[in-house]
Amino acid sequence: LIGADQEQLPLVAFRLAADNGYNEFDLAWQLSAERGWMVPAYTLPPNAQNVTIMRALVKETMSRQHVDMLAEDIEEACTTLAKKGGFLEWLNGKKKKS
Repeated sequence: LIGADQEQLPLVAFRLAADNGYNEFDLAWQLSAERGWMVPAYTLPPNAQNVTIMRALVKETMSRQHVDMLAEDIEEACTTLAKKGGFLEWLNGKKKKS
């Protein structure tokens, strides 16, 4: 939670633990395309611009069932991306074939 001792913003920020041939932007796109989730990816500001994070806003009305569903959908999207690769991997493959 952002904003301790103030109005709090129920925000969860996270990033992928390893380079698996896809990145947070690929995961955000896959989650949107497969399941309709809007979990955006961002690069951090200057001096940390090489770090990419994802952000999930968790409303008070979000149930545990929805949280579990999001976690499962993230796992499925990662499985799909592990098989097909991310956009940059795909783009590099297209460039090599040309």
